[in-house]
Amino acid sequence: MIITIQVAQEAHRAGARVLSIFANPLNTKLLRAHADGPQRLANLQQRIDWSAEATIRGAIGNLQQAGALEKRRTEGARNAVATVLTPAGEAMLSVPDALERWLAECPNGPITVDDERVKVAVKALAGGWSSTLMRALALSPRSLTELSSLIPEVSYPALERRISWMRASGQVAALPKEARGTPYVPTDWLRGAVAPLCVAGRCERRHMDDAPPITDVEVEAALLLGLPLVQLPHGSHGRCLLASRTDAADGKDASLAGTTVEVAGGEIVSVAVEIAPEPTTWAIGSSDIWLDAVIDGRIENLRIGGADPQLACDLVHGLHLAFFTDL
Repeated sequence: MIITIQVAQEAHRAGARVLSIFANPLNTKLLRAHADGPQRLANLQQRIDWSAEATIRGAIGNLQQAGALEKRRTEGARNAVATVLTPAGEAMLSVPDALERWLAECPNGPITVDDERVKVAVKALAGGWSSTLMRALALSPRSLTELSSLIPEVSYPALERRISWMRASGQVAALPKEARGTPYVPTDWLRGAVAPLCVAGRCERRHMDDAPPITDVEVEAALLLGLPLVQLPHGSHGRCLLASRTDAADGKDASLAGTTVEVAGGEIVSVAVEIAPEPTTWAIGSSDIWLDAVIDGRIENLRIGGADPQLACDLVHGLHLAFFTDL
């Protein structure tokens, strides 16, 4: 089933739209309740007794608008209706699962899906992703002044608020103050957020015909954030290009985006945002193939080759294990 959802006032980058649904813990509870089958409002009130009927009705309406739920007549009482998961809704159930695993690793203490802190953490994450703030910080430590010059489409006060939210929730950390200001860096916890973003992005691509495109920004940010978490076999060495074909835009042909990774002694020593014209080793595929490789560990559809294909396989498999070891 392909659905269309209303575009929010703030533009979302791939993954952030579906992820933002779960900033409201009630949406997670409602979708999980529907995993047991069709649900009538009275049943939902019994299962989610801390929310008023009007609140539950409003949340159900929003989930219907998002394409996750649909109404269906039930047998028995006249005009009785229940809500059921759509195929998109079934796919969305994997997003709070990935989000829950990420929230459990919060450096300020585990966050459950019932916790009100979910709103701050997820909104900060979605805002940092959609504003390209996360990509900028993944490249190198940046002060607010530097971030403002790199991201001119977001006002300085808005960037300041987003950094404040991300810092308060443990997603970025401040380094010692310098002449240029206080530099900020992503925490390992923020790096782990690539997992729910990938799951949400794949859900959008499979079930929303107006899904935001995956561009060089998303590809580079995901690799820059994720690669420092990868563990490689001892003794691995060499250079490898990890690249994805991005979605075509404005009638242009799709292009490659990615990183060149330098490995020595089983450790990643550098990650550069560059596409070597003649890489020695490579792993290349479409965005959809990369999502399947990172989420499910399915690397067979990637185009892997060069002098040391095993290095490419180890890097891709390492990304999968870094985010989805318990799946």
